[in-house]
Order: sequence, then structure tokens, then C-alpha cells
Amino acid sequence: MIIDHRFNHIADDEARRRAWIDSLSSFFVTHIDPDAVVPVSAFHRYHHMNQLVFGEIEASPQTIERTPILVAAQNIDHVVLRLYTSGRTNISTGGDASEITQESFVLFDLSQPILSETKGMTGLNLAVPRRLIEGGGDLSAWHGQILPSVSSPITKLLADHFRNISACLKTATTAQMNHIVPATTALCNALFLSETDSAYNGPAITGIAIRQFIDENLSKVDVGMLMARFGMSRSPLYTLFEAEGGVYAYIRNRRLAHAMQVLSSTQGSRRPTIAQLAFSAGFQNERVFSRAFKRKYGINPSETDANSASVASQEQTSKLLSWMKEL
Repeated sequence: MIIDHRFNHIADDEARRRAWIDSLSSFFVTHIDPDAVVPVSAFHRYHHMNQLVFGEIEASPQTIERTPILVAAQNIDHVVLRLYTSGRTNISTGGDASEITQESFVLFDLSQPILSETKGMTGLNLAVPRRLIEGGGDLSAWHGQILPSVSSPITKLLADHFRNISACLKTATTAQMNHIVPATTALCNALFLSETDSAYNGPAITGIAIRQFIDENLSKVDVGMLMARFGMSRSPLYTLFEAEGGVYAYIRNRRLAHAMQVLSSTQGSRRPTIAQLAFSAGFQNERVFSRAFKRKYGINPSETDANSASVASQEQTSKLLSWMKEL
């Protein structure tokens, strides 16, 4: 199955610019200068590989962003590994920006915000459900990281593999794809495998289990419960969550993401009151919840209707988003 976004049939420059922006709207908020022209050669194309989605893109100057609101409302637990094959692009996470000046991999963790500003680029993408990264360590530290394809033997191998996937997808049979997918997944796991962050690293495995436990017990979990459940003292528990700003920040952000998802997916009489939602998400009271929500997303909980409707509309019309949710 293929989704192929082409724009060479749109003669009007402004109409083509809007069509390009709309085609990315399921996953990114896209900004292109009003006077900029999206060339007729621009495209992005996606191939469904059963457990993976592989993509190809040629883009003109633009800024794309996964905003906190979009991240929380979609709640997609996948990562996208993109190989930038040409162009110059700035990647920003948490206010820290880095420039891609040579062929490089970048990991987009779809559960975290990110901003990308390019002067024009070509690339190859692979969307992978997090569960296929062999229980594999905590990927949060990889988010937005730039890995030049020549930086190690494994990055060279994976870059060549991406290019070969792009070539063989046009002719590969179903039987061949059944072997290509596990080989591709194995190479991705090899990239993320290291002595300090791997599927075989004890703290990494514990970190995954703790995160799953937090999601399953959002309304009541606290540090004391985690220490008792996993037999850990305070110091190593805090160390596991340094990349997320600490264990308290991680729990609060997961609660806020849950609340945003509820507000984005329920309407009318099914929609809980703000007080009910605050309590169910584990906050002490409505005031504390509303302040935290406003700091995180820039809007009050009661103001999410328009954004929710937008996301719901995108989900209904985006075949690609449907593919991602079904992986």
C-alpha cells in the first residue's frame, strides 16, 4: 500500500503551498513564508510495510513542529528515524538547536515536541512502533539527536539499508517483505544498542517497566509507591528520569497528556468536568491542574474544543495517521 503526495498538478503557487501544508497537518504544524514557492517537484510518499511505515520526502524551505498539544492529543507511541540525505536543517528540542550539515540520522520521538527548520532537504523516514525497539532502553535521550551516517559502521550500514529499501519497495514481493521487515527492525535495534542504553542494560529495562507502571496507575502513583514497587532508593530512581526533568516532572507530564487526550476525544455529555478530570488524572484539585495544564499547553483545559475538533478532523481524514495507529 502506498500514499503518494504529489503537487505537480497544482498550477497556482499559493494553492500548492496550502496543499503542501495541509498534507503534513496530521503530524506537524507547518510554516512556510507566504512569498515562498513550493516547487512542483516537492513530494512525500509512504509505503506500508505491515509493521513499519517507510517514507521518502523532498521538501523546500519550511518549518515543521510537533507541538505539545498535538503530541498529547494524538498519544502515538512510535518513533520516526529520518535519514537526511541532502540539504541543511536545524533541529530544536527544548530550546536547544543543532544544525544538520551532512547526511545524518535524526530520531523523532512522536511522544515529544520537536521543531525542524530547513532550507530545503531530501530524506528517507522509517516509522517504528516503540514496542519493536526490543524493550530497548529509554529512547528519550535520542530524541532530536543528530547522528552523521559516517559516524560509525552501524550508521553506514543502516544508511545504505534505507537507500536499498527505497529502491526495492517498488518491486519486492510479499514473501520478500516478510524478511525485509525483521531485518530492518534488527538494524534499528542495533543502532540504539550500546553499553549504556540497551535492551540488555538493567537500568534501561527497569526504566521501561517503571514508565509502564506509571501509565497504568496515573491517578495514584507517587515516588513512594515506585520505590516500594521496584525496590529502589530515591537516588537511582531520580537518575532514571534525569532526561525528562525528574520523576515528578515525568509523572506530571504523563497526567497532563492523559488529560489532553480525554479533552480531545470526548464532547458534550460524555465530557468530564474539569474537577472530575483533575481528580482522575491524579491532581489534588482543579486549580493546581488548570495551572499546570496552562503552563504546559498555553491554554486552559476549558479552551481545548477548537484544537480537539481540529485533531479529530485530521484523524478522520488522514490515511497515514490511520496507518500509524494500526501498526
